[in-house]
Amino acid sequence: MKLCFECSEYPPGTHGGLGSLVQILARALAKAGHQVRVVGLYDAEYAAPDYEEDQGVSVWRLRVPPGRWGWVSARRSLFRLVRGWCISGDVELIEVPDFGAPAAGWQSLPVPVIVRLSGSASFFRSEMGRQPRWLTYRLERASIRRGDFILSSSRYIGARTRAVFGIRSEPDAVIYNPVDLPDLRTGTRRDPNSVFFAGTLAEKKGVVSLVRAWPEVIKGWPGAVLHIWGKDGDAPGGGSMRDFLASLLPPAIAGSVHFHGHVKLEVLLDAFQSAGMTVLPSYAEGFALTPLHAMAAGCPTIYTTRGSGPELIDNGSTGMLIDPDRPDEIARALLALLQDPDLAARLGEKGRRHVEESFSLPVLLARNEDFYGRCLKEFGLHRHKRRRK
Repeated sequence: MKLCFECSEYPPGTHGGLGSLVQILARALAKAGHQVRVVGLYDAEYAAPDYEEDQGVSVWRLRVPPGRWGWVSARRSLFRLVRGWCISGDVELIEVPDFGAPAAGWQSLPVPVIVRLSGSASFFRSEMGRQPRWLTYRLERASIRRGDFILSSSRYIGARTRAVFGIRSEPDAVIYNPVDLPDLRTGTRRDPNSVFFAGTLAEKKGVVSLVRAWPEVIKGWPGAVLHIWGKDGDAPGGGSMRDFLASLLPPAIAGSVHFHGHVKLEVLLDAFQSAGMTVLPSYAEGFALTPLHAMAAGCPTIYTTRGSGPELIDNGSTGMLIDPDRPDEIARALLALLQDPDLAARLGEKGRRHVEESFSLPVLLARNEDFYGRCLKEFGLHRHKRRRK
């Protein structure tokens, strides 16, 4: 197949889960013999070349011109480029994310457009109890409705996206995001006192609740150390979230919390193999890769009861689930693992096995390939866009 992904945060520059997902999937598809292109819109400062080959994946980065309306002309340029590829036969199928509304305003194309639901901006604002921004909402709704096929990363995000945007049609498929299952390093010992958080320092990630829980953790286990990995974000009242989090810590325990900033995914994956546990008390997730990365490394993982959390983890068996609104609950879960190394080891082993059986790349690559093939066949039979209602 000749596949094209729209992605505006393809590594190695600063990126989130969407960029990691597209890279993992695109590389695997290229390795399986498919022709894969990735194209997206980037600021001039994004640290990556305008064109590169990444393990068989051809990557184009279109720079957004300066000025108030630069993004409008950039979106037009993106569509013209993609349409040219479709007409010339270089692309047979296009996949776009829901975030960023890349397909809003796209005209008809001779190839199917798949929208993968991973979490739009309007979805996340709704999850946090906030009203979606009017223009963003309209663009994201138009982009999702433009899709000939809808692929959801979890049952939860499929249902919630339909509710947020008033879409009656069910997703055409639910396929979880895949992760690479790393080889566990021999001789590596976990630090049983080290607690990891990984993600953008944002309120929706639950990092504020985690820091508020930390004094209780230290009270019950004085040797615990919290490592916070991720790029800085906006504090609730504005300013640096990192500074805000630091201000919440009593001076006596401030030295037990370390901020590492943004690091490459490879660095984080390596760190997971020596972490005592990972805690991700997120408020809003469509489908997150970070808990699966931690579990794949054999790291016992505490995740959220919100969103797709229960679809990823069987509470008490393959990991633990907590309410991000309950710092006391976060503290109890952490102390349970800190005080019981055998429990932590069992959760780590079962979590890794669960990822291997349900979320590993070999398992989910085949499901994506089958879905793409079905979309091509159905689109070829009908040759027209299926309107979302």
